[in-house]
Amino acid sequence: MTNREPSERQSIWSVASGWLPIYFALFDALGTIGVIYVIGYNAFGRSHPTVHDMIWTIVTNIVIVGAASATISILAVEMGKNVMITGTYLEEMLNRRRARQLAEAEEKGRAALSAEVREWNERRLAAQAKGEPFDEPPPGLNG
Repeated sequence: MTNREPSERQSIWSVASGWLPIYFALFDALGTIGVIYVIGYNAFGRSHPTVHDMIWTIVTNIVIVGAASATISILAVEMGKNVMITGTYLEEMLNRRRARQLAEAEEKGRAALSAEVREWNERRLAAQAKGEPFDEPPPGLNG
């Protein structure tokens, strides 16, 4: 097992220790607002066939509010870091793609130059066989 820094996240549901006060404040605010809304809506704004049905609906909706509050709080607190991580990943992906494209272009260039060199050499040998002067510079040297 490795030695971890106290601010390092352990999972997607953990928050760096330096951000915990902000995370809990946001979680508490969102959770409180959500619970008040759920209770108010189900107790006063909606009719239920039985009290049991109303309580069950309130409890299940509060669980959803808790999960949503935790998720939104983590996303808000970790947003800057996540954007930077995503940006770095996308930049590395773009650099790999550019390197691949450059390698392909270099390979095509080498193949084209190789073909030009063969043609140039054929012209040189033909001129030599005829005894004609051949002063054409080799491909790649003529600018």
